[in-house]
Amino acid sequence: MMEEKKEKTMDIPASPKKENLGDPFHPQTAASSREGAFSKKAQPDGGHPSGSAASPAGFPSEGTRAIGDANHLRHTSTSQIAQETRVGNHADLRRAERERRAASYAQREEEAAKAEAMAYEMERKAEKRRIRKARFSLGSTLTVSLIYIAFVVAVSAVLSYYGINWANDIFALVKDEVVSTVTIPENATISEVAEILEDNGLIRYPAVFRFYIGYKNRDKALQFKPGEYELKSTLNYDQMVSVMKDRKTRSIVKITIPEGYTTDEIIHLFVSQGIGTREGFLYAINEFEYDYPFMERLMALELSPDRKYRLEGYLFPDTYEFYTDSKEVAIVDKMLAAFQYHFEEGYYARLDELGMNLDQIITLASIIQSEGKFAYDFAGISGVFHNRLRSKTLKKLQSDATIQYCLAERKEELTYEDLEVNHPYNTYKIEGLPPSAIANPGWEAITAAMYPQSNEYYYFVSDTDGSTVFAKTEPEHLINVAALRKAKENGTTID
Repeated sequence: MMEEKKEKTMDIPASPKKENLGDPFHPQTAASSREGAFSKKAQPDGGHPSGSAASPAGFPSEGTRAIGDANHLRHTSTSQIAQETRVGNHADLRRAERERRAASYAQREEEAAKAEAMAYEMERKAEKRRIRKARFSLGSTLTVSLIYIAFVVAVSAVLSYYGINWANDIFALVKDEVVSTVTIPENATISEVAEILEDNGLIRYPAVFRFYIGYKNRDKALQFKPGEYELKSTLNYDQMVSVMKDRKTRSIVKITIPEGYTTDEIIHLFVSQGIGTREGFLYAINEFEYDYPFMERLMALELSPDRKYRLEGYLFPDTYEFYTDSKEVAIVDKMLAAFQYHFEEGYYARLDELGMNLDQIITLASIIQSEGKFAYDFAGISGVFHNRLRSKTLKKLQSDATIQYCLAERKEELTYEDLEVNHPYNTYKIEGLPPSAIANPGWEAITAAMYPQSNEYYYFVSDTDGSTVFAKTEPEHLINVAALRKAKENGTTID
């Protein structure tokens, strides 16, 4: 009996493990319940191990046990079904949660992909905009640059045109002669005088006249004396104003300075006409400061202490009109203005090509002017001197004209002793160019100095008619010299 009781006790379903007591849906709990419930149903005798139908004393009867077992089984089955239902629902919930999370993840992935695609598209469009903007900016820059260059060229052309015309009007460099009698009223202003001069054809630019005269007299009150004046358009602004400031009768003299005149000859020419003094001209030539671009270049050079006259070579030869009482500075200034007018800024580029400065070119031009009689020989003579300046062996120019500049008086024929004179201008003794120009050359000689003839000549001699005979070698030159002597004796020219 004790054994039967023990077995029945063992038929009771096992309690869930401690760690699963709080979870009725745990698989292990559900499995234990099912195992305990269906293990009794599997025994045909109701769970008694021996299969005996008798009821021991003190224990319930067989029928009572059967009813209890049935109730127990029914209760167990209902609980088990409920548990299984809860377990199934829980599994469904977990599965649904997993599906929801998977769907949510997929949605986030899709949204991230869309955002990435949108960002790429925006970046691509932005890059296109940057490219278009860069192309537009480049096109705009080129357009602006071309417009700016065209503007600068146009402005430069306009300024050059008006600058030349203004200079010509101010300094009366190249003007048609107009003689007119003008009447200056009492207390006339610069503007009124400018209009009067323009109305009479004496000046072309009254505004330039007002600015120029006003600026030069900015530190003093300028008063014009009323009255009638006979003026010429060939007078410069300063000379016109000087006439109208002085009521004295002033005589006008026309003076022609020949090409190749030296400074001494020019001074003598003016003084002999009763214009100025030698001392006044020496001051104007060697001391007075003139405001011209070429003068700035000249004074920037290291001039030789052996230089005879500072402005030798720059007193431009031409025909001028002066008042007999003109000041020496005004006379020299007009000649310098003529030089500035002819020697334009563009010629300095040519000097750079030759590797020479302005003073060297003017010095060479003065020698060419003094050696040649005819302008058509100037380029050939220039070629000879340029060849010698570049030569490694014939560096001495050996110009007779430089000897004449050394002498106190000019000679028709130079002697051997003249060639041996010890003087810084003697090009038979020194190499290269002398310290300064030896005369004041004309524009043709200056042009020849800048653009020499390309030849292989190193010698030349002047024929009896003044034309030039060239030679490549010294023996050829000596033959020409002998022929010249014979031609002089016979009154002919070199054959």
